[in-house]
Amino acid sequence: MTDIKTQPKTAFGRTLHYVIDPVQQDALQSLTDKKTLTDDDIISLQMLGLNVNGVNYIHQLQLELAEVS
Repeated sequence: MTDIKTQPKTAFGRTLHYVIDPVQQDALQSLTDKKTLTDDDIISLQMLGLNVNGVNYIHQLQLELAEVS
């Protein structure tokens, strides 16, 4: 599974995530037309099954819901 590493930086009360790997950064910039990722972008990437900074909260939530059922 692909893991996208980011460096979060907060400016004007907004947290933006800079992608560390240049190849991943170029690919994501091509898709989003932005140099940074927002929290919403990260959620969308996780919904596609990708890990961001080693975790996928969507996958973890699905596992917890499956255990409850």
